[in-house]
Amino acid sequence: MGPGRGRAALLLTAVVSVNASYTVMIPFVPDLQHRVGAAPFVVALTFALFAGAKTLAQPVGGWWVDRWRADRVAMLSMLTATAGIVLTALARDTLTLLAARACWGIGEGLVTPALYVGMAALCRRHGISTSRMMGNFGSAAVAGFLLGPLIAGVAVPAGLTGLFLTGAAVTAVTAVGLVRAIPGPESDSGPREEPDAVPAADASAAGTAPVRWWVWALLLGGLDMFTFVVYSALEPVLPVYLSTGTHASARTAISAVFVAGLAVSGLAMRLLGRYTPPLRTLAALGLGLTAVGLCAMAVSADVVAVAASFMVYMFGYAMLFLTTRRGIVELKAVAADDGKAFGLFGLVSDIGNVIGPFIGMALYAVTDRLPFLVLGAVSGLVLLPLAAAGRRRGTGRGHGRAGQPMTSELVRRA
Repeated sequence: MGPGRGRAALLLTAVVSVNASYTVMIPFVPDLQHRVGAAPFVVALTFALFAGAKTLAQPVGGWWVDRWRADRVAMLSMLTATAGIVLTALARDTLTLLAARACWGIGEGLVTPALYVGMAALCRRHGISTSRMMGNFGSAAVAGFLLGPLIAGVAVPAGLTGLFLTGAAVTAVTAVGLVRAIPGPESDSGPREEPDAVPAADASAAGTAPVRWWVWALLLGGLDMFTFVVYSALEPVLPVYLSTGTHASARTAISAVFVAGLAVSGLAMRLLGRYTPPLRTLAALGLGLTAVGLCAMAVSADVVAVAASFMVYMFGYAMLFLTTRRGIVELKAVAADDGKAFGLFGLVSDIGNVIGPFIGMALYAVTDRLPFLVLGAVSGLVLLPLAAAGRRRGTGRGHGRAGQPMTSELVRRA
């Protein structure tokens, strides 16, 4: 294994660890209630504090990366998350538990921009395809979501304390590994190749000022927020919906649907990372598949029908996930403030995870099929201006060398 691949493996390991944190605690909710005497509201607050702290910490992490070093920021951020994990494992009262989860969320929010900046630097340093790396990045994220509850389920006999202390040790080792994975400033000197990004000179020739990085960070973050609104809305809605239509075990049906969908998403990200369609094409296809999959779910609550529709939707989800992250990575070519761009993108994006469940359950309270129809219709409406722009400009624009997508296509339309 070459140095580039070794570093990439370390970086992707960190991505798996970060995303597993979202789901690893779910099987231990009863343990938390027993240990700290937590009421349902407190349990909900432990998850909300983690998500909120992570969301708000991302712009701070982006600012920090721009002023220091991505490798050092990543290490210290992961060590902050480690402290939160240890405190969670040892918490015996509500206040300590809430403080621990907030600390955990802050650490993971701070590390997120550092991981994206580190990935971009790694691609430049070793000539790795940004699209391929982003595909692997997305697959690692999905693997983390799947591994979290799986590991927690297998390790239930070890108890919350044992599992979380072990997880803290792994996170600390990963933090040290990130210093090796992310190229430092001394590695960025000399000639570099950026396979999938547009040179800054090309962007300047297109008449684009670097100060406009925040516009595209907001736009791409807005698209990603919509993507997360839809997925997080389905997380509480689908289990209730499936329980009304299955004749077998509802728990088995719910697990089968989500595992199948996440597996399709991870595979799609890996494949799409190796085939690099233009960003506009990815976005259009992603929105189209999202609309089709969501509307198809409204037809029947039968587990087979829902699973098939959910897999179509998750393929579209993978396309939108890659669109936004490839777009924000390629902004590196036209903006010096890449850490701030990643931080602002993450702040806007993660709002979707906060409001999505409320939107989904509010629509479901009206009728069980309304969430799928409304969210599918909105996906189609978002697709319309994108398709209109494509017809005006022609499908061949946005490429330089064959197979290389260009963010400057987006920037020229600003």
